[in-house]
Amino acid sequence: MRWLTGLVVVLGCLWCGYWFIGARGFEAGAAGWFANMDAAGKTARYEALAVQGFPNRFDLTVTTPEIGDPDSGIQWQAPFFQVLSLSYKPWHVIAAFPPEQRISLPGEAITLQAGKLQASVVVQPLPALPLDRLVLVGEDVVALGDKGWDVRAASIHFATRQDASRADRHEIGLEVAGIQPDAGLTAVLAGALPDQVRLLRVDAVAGFTAPLDRMALQSRPQITELILKDMRVDWGDMSVIAKGSVVADSAGFAEGEATLRLENWEVALDVAEAMGVIAVKDRGMWDQAARLLSLGAAGDAAIELPLQFREGQTRIGPLVVGPAPRLR
Repeated sequence: MRWLTGLVVVLGCLWCGYWFIGARGFEAGAAGWFANMDAAGKTARYEALAVQGFPNRFDLTVTTPEIGDPDSGIQWQAPFFQVLSLSYKPWHVIAAFPPEQRISLPGEAITLQAGKLQASVVVQPLPALPLDRLVLVGEDVVALGDKGWDVRAASIHFATRQDASRADRHEIGLEVAGIQPDAGLTAVLAGALPDQVRLLRVDAVAGFTAPLDRMALQSRPQITELILKDMRVDWGDMSVIAKGSVVADSAGFAEGEATLRLENWEVALDVAEAMGVIAVKDRGMWDQAARLLSLGAAGDAAIELPLQFREGQTRIGPLVVGPAPRLR
């Protein structure tokens, strides 16, 4: 019994030593990150750093963090930010955001509010700390623009997971439910669609110019390819579905093919008419054209359009309908 008691005391002392050394390292690592950012010409300030959670957790709290890039004009600030992890599994952390934070963009600033906004981040225990997977969950999210607009969402779920075969490729999923656009937009729609978008869902695979790891701020990974397995927007009786595969050309524009499916095209034309995109006198012509296009779709109320992206342009057959999306 005496031997067992002594062993427990020794192990307890070792664990206490590990925690205090780990906590100081956690704090020093965070302070070093801010210092490196500041030395690189970025905005990186904070009021205080503190690590708590003895004996089983490393809970880092950063008070009044402010991070920005003067070159791009993008800046983020908040009253606090927390990084929480189990002391025996420091490569898995929970990032907790405050109820309100501020994002400054060129020309406008946005106040972001949320009833809950947390992220679970798992990195691989390697020197470069490559991102293995990330899950972001938000509830009752509100974005308020300084120019008077606001957008709300009941819930947001975003996830990314590294491709097992490629370190620079990630599987990406996004689902946003209960989106309430700005009142100015819904007023323009004049009742053609309800005030709330029921669902936005994205299932994709993205390839990058460099791995997503601790060097990402220096390497600045950009998208090289995008495989859109499924993207869906359900708004009232109208649904928009897209699938396709593109790569970034030398100028950063998308190059490849996609299929755009519009379900319940009559509602879509109602929206276009309400927004003034289609003149009232031309509505009959658009209805006839939509009926002809819908003959090739699975249902009479659906239209499928094959899109081609090349040379910086988006084409439907031989017709150029606009610029191609820019991937980087």
